Amino acid sequence: MKIEYIRHKDIDKIKWDDCVKSCKNHLPYCYSWYLDIVSTGWDALISDDYKKIFPLTFRTKARISYLFQPYFTQQLGLFGDNVSNEVLEEFLNAIPEKFKFIEINLNTFCGLNAKDFIVKAKLTHYIDLNRSYHEIFSEYNDNTKRNIRKAEKESLRFAENGNVKTLIGLFKSNIGKQIELQSGDYKLLDSLLTASVKNKTGQVYEVLDSENNLLASLFLLSSQNTCINLFNASSDFGKKKSAMFFLINEIIKKNAASSKLFDFEGSEIPEVARFYKGFGGKPVQYPHIRRNRLPWPLKWIKE
Repeated sequence: MKIEYIRHKDIDKIKWDDCVKSCKNHLPYCYSWYLDIVSTGWDALISDDYKKIFPLTFRTKARISYLFQPYFTQQLGLFGDNVSNEVLEEFLNAIPEKFKFIEINLNTFCGLNAKDFIVKAKLTHYIDLNRSYHEIFSEYNDNTKRNIRKAEKESLRFAENGNVKTLIGLFKSNIGKQIELQSGDYKLLDSLLTASVKNKTGQVYEVLDSENNLLASLFLLSSQNTCINLFNASSDFGKKKSAMFFLINEIIKKNAASSKLFDFEGSEIPEVARFYKGFGGKPVQYPHIRRNRLPWPLKWIKE
């Protein structure tokens, strides 16, 4: 198998997107328009005339290029059919030497064995939506069911086609006070969500009270066989009203009996993971890989 390193300007994005769309381990993060926003100028490894592809999301600092995992992009790595550990190993070995530091996430179809890399298993949580809503609901834990029933008594309203900027504003004024996102990160997020809505791969869902106050909002990134909880926020009042329980339940209800997986997109935080498990979310591993090829003393500093 011949693997070619292709610079960004030479990537055939039509063939690239055709591969993403048709491959078994399809994820919307890997579409060219998505990568263009989260990692401007990304390069790629490609084999078999775009039958297998591997995006190289990189930055350059002090003339040193390194691979990084972009914000709002949980998994990347090798995409295509017949993604075996042996093929993955070939692609990892084909990463050009000029990338002196590598710290990226692969996808759930990639194995956890990667020679010459430090590998850590990260977790997301999936729900199989190819069942009736009642069957899915039966797997919720008692606490989740209790919170949904509590919310249903509060005259809450589920709304589609919410506003991207309103969602980001809700996040910034609540949990955003505790999370270190820079102004540039918010601009990137705004561009990404807006482009996704325009491309009809994303939608903002909201929960409002009887006075039209926004209590919770969630951006659902959807593509073929996957729905991804890409970004969400809740107000303090919304938390008291169990608005996020209500919101996720309504989204699951809307997408039940489809061929999709619902990806909660995390989490490594125990409290958040418990919340997702409460909906019957099943933990699924994906690899985080790291390799340090920096010259001394930079290599020592990054260890």
